[in-house]
Amino acid sequence: MSRATTEPTIPTERDAVLARAASRVLDACKSDDRGLTMQIVEAGKECTALELPPAAARLLRTLLQEMAAGRAVTVVPLDAEITTGEAADLLHVSRPFVVGLIDKGELAARMVGAHRRLRLDDVLKYKRDSKVRARVALKEMVEISQELGLE
Repeated sequence: MSRATTEPTIPTERDAVLARAASRVLDACKSDDRGLTMQIVEAGKECTALELPPAAARLLRTLLQEMAAGRAVTVVPLDAEITTGEAADLLHVSRPFVVGLIDKGELAARMVGAHRRLRLDDVLKYKRDSKVRARVALKEMVEISQELGLE
């Protein structure tokens, strides 16, 4: 992913062990709606209290759970731009399918030289909307099948 991103952090085995321990501590706090106050201690220096807002506490919990499972993580702002290949990976479709969505006007993109760039939030919105459309279609299929007595 481009602009304002970092390379994925791939946890080592030690990182995963530390993340599991930290995740257990955070799970015991159940602080999702209150935020967290943490003590930051650096060797040889005084402690500093750090207050995290609820959203950051939730993100930290998720980050640690993913690292504990050994999965690579990265933080990307929603307004980041991604390539058609990255969008295809997020949507679990092919890159040519994403290009087709752009050509049909179903996904917005801008050209950077000869390459298309999509806003991450647009791709995630398309993904959410697709899930809603799929649920509606499935419900309709179930209703039709019940009407026809094909249960």
